[in-house]
Amino acid sequence: MMSALLQTNTPPFQVEIDSTMIPNEKHPGFNLASSQNAPRGPILLTEKQRAHTQFHKGSPNKLTVLLRITAVRTLLNQDETADSWFDDDVEVITTTTVNDEILSELDWEKELQLIQKFQPDFHIPCDYPVYENDDPDIRRHRILKSLEGMICIAEKLQSSKTRIIPLLKGTTQQERQLCYKVFDHIGIEYCVFYGTQYFTANVGFNQLLEDLRTVVSEAPELEIMLIGLQSARRLKQLPPQIVAAAGQRWIDKVQLREVPWKESHRLYEPMEQEMNKALGQGQMPITAWSQRGVTA
Repeated sequence: MMSALLQTNTPPFQVEIDSTMIPNEKHPGFNLASSQNAPRGPILLTEKQRAHTQFHKGSPNKLTVLLRITAVRTLLNQDETADSWFDDDVEVITTTTVNDEILSELDWEKELQLIQKFQPDFHIPCDYPVYENDDPDIRRHRILKSLEGMICIAEKLQSSKTRIIPLLKGTTQQERQLCYKVFDHIGIEYCVFYGTQYFTANVGFNQLLEDLRTVVSEAPELEIMLIGLQSARRLKQLPPQIVAAAGQRWIDKVQLREVPWKESHRLYEPMEQEMNKALGQGQMPITAWSQRGVTA
């Protein structure tokens, strides 16, 4: 059933918001990441592997890690939670950005149960596949389902420590406007842009850069976590709204499995410094100034 917040009996590529569902004194609202508490800097996409575990356990560095929902399920089956598996100073994000076949088997109820049991610091919910070569009506339907699921889970987690970071979906401005309007009405300041496919599908960095500049021009007030790129040389070319970057480049940079753990920890420090220096420092697209404050 479609969330009461989303009213979709409107012309194509439009969405109306039920203002009675917007958080207020009587409505408890949604457990969302804010600009003040959201992740920044490098985020390490980790897996349940011995080498990954040995790196993050006992690390002298404060780490932020990203864990796929499939790994969450594996750890729960071994009676582990975010608190038991990771050290206290590790910030844990879980994500549904996984293989489409796995997504098709994951409904909102199952996803919510996994997150309630695992208790990460942040969760990226309800991914749905949205591809440029799909029929526009299918893309629109999946974007709305992603938004509906995000709202549902954010409401259910309102008393939890886990804060929601929504995915920005859409291959056209009209499709992304569905996200912007919902984001604006429920107070979302920080979201995720999934960029891995630009490299796995050989689309390339230049198109990613162009698309991120477009998004920033459309919604300049949003801060963004980018998944799929950790090259400091590339990150410094991105708009300043890109404040966090997740991926697995860290594995090569720390020479995981090739050097002793203490040396890997030492090698992480310059990588972290380079990425922090690159993120949030790029040039704002000129078009963003004319759009500033207009996101819906």
